[in-house]
Amino acid sequence: MAALVAGLYQGSTSFKELLTHGDFGIGTLNNLDGELIILDGSAYQIKEDGKVYHLKPKDTTPFASITFFSADHSFDVTKLTAKAKLEAQMESYMQSPNLFYAIRITGNFRIVHTRVVRKQTRPYPLLIEAVKTQPTFDLEYRTGTIVGFWSPSYIQGLVVPGYHLHFMDDLKQVGGHVFDYTLLEGVVEIAHQTEFELELPHTTEFLNSDLNNPEITDQIDSIENKKD
Repeated sequence: MAALVAGLYQGSTSFKELLTHGDFGIGTLNNLDGELIILDGSAYQIKEDGKVYHLKPKDTTPFASITFFSADHSFDVTKLTAKAKLEAQMESYMQSPNLFYAIRITGNFRIVHTRVVRKQTRPYPLLIEAVKTQPTFDLEYRTGTIVGFWSPSYIQGLVVPGYHLHFMDDLKQVGGHVFDYTLLEGVVEIAHQTEFELELPHTTEFLNSDLNNPEITDQIDSIENKKD
């Protein structure tokens, strides 16, 4: 994540390789070309038009989080529930704030507020600049799945701390990075993640970049949570 914040968007891992490490995840694409969602072992790209596209094995990513999803806890949602209340329910199932958790929310959504980063060209801008022109979408009355992770704050710079979620509808037509949502009904599944394996890029840019950034906490928060 520190590399993305610094404007390093060159893909370094193919999806042929990435999908050997899991069947569930999120991230971005080469040149920051949209949002990545991995669900049931298949990888999808959500481009700046908000639409979903299938990825090829040779396509690459500069950043992705992936796991083999197996739920440890699940609960049903049977009435209209806003994001904040649902997060409080999920956190009641989390054993410790020092672990990782994979999150899958499947159901009928009253609305999902999303954004999609635009494809970048060299010279790459910093991520905090790139997201200033991101398209946003209000997806109303959609049946679909939210995929993502909750990560501890001490891991800042490697992944996004707290919730990092992406959405795709069941028709595999639309989706994006999730800002906010309201669930009408559905199922929430939580998987404890007690191991963490990190594979670093080996690009020349990554090896030669200074990724020490004292402002990274504020920048990631602004990038991930700013809608406009």
